[in-house]
Amino acid sequence: MEMPKNLSSLFKDSHFNKYPIVEIPQSFTDERGVISNIADGDLGDVAFITCTPGAVRANHIHKNDWHLTYLINGRMIYQWEDTSSGVKKGKIEVVEGQLFYTPSNTAHKMTFLTESSFIAVSGLHRDQASYESDTVRLDIDFFDDVRS
Repeated sequence: MEMPKNLSSLFKDSHFNKYPIVEIPQSFTDERGVISNIADGDLGDVAFITCTPGAVRANHIHKNDWHLTYLINGRMIYQWEDTSSGVKKGKIEVVEGQLFYTPSNTAHKMTFLTESSFIAVSGLHRDQASYESDTVRLDIDFFDDVRS
């Protein structure tokens, strides 16, 4: 797993030690609340996405793109497999307030256990044509069905 080169120096290799979970590199707390810097650098897209319980998102591979995902609220099961080696794979529950990373050439699937919302930060632009040319859809049964 390689850290994206277009992230700023806020991110160090050590922030990725618990891959796919990423340690948030910088946050500030005062009487008004908290500011958490979840991405910084030359970025292509930032999307806010909502999900209903049982919804499945992703279930695909990005050939060149990567993304950092910050779960604002809710819970999900995140599954991944490094398709270039087939060695790195796993399944974890992600809870609100966690940031996780999906490198390029990594099969991934998100299954939402509760009403959820997240922010996805991508390295490449996400206009429809660019997104489709970089995305390979997976068979519905590529990963375990976590809803059963």
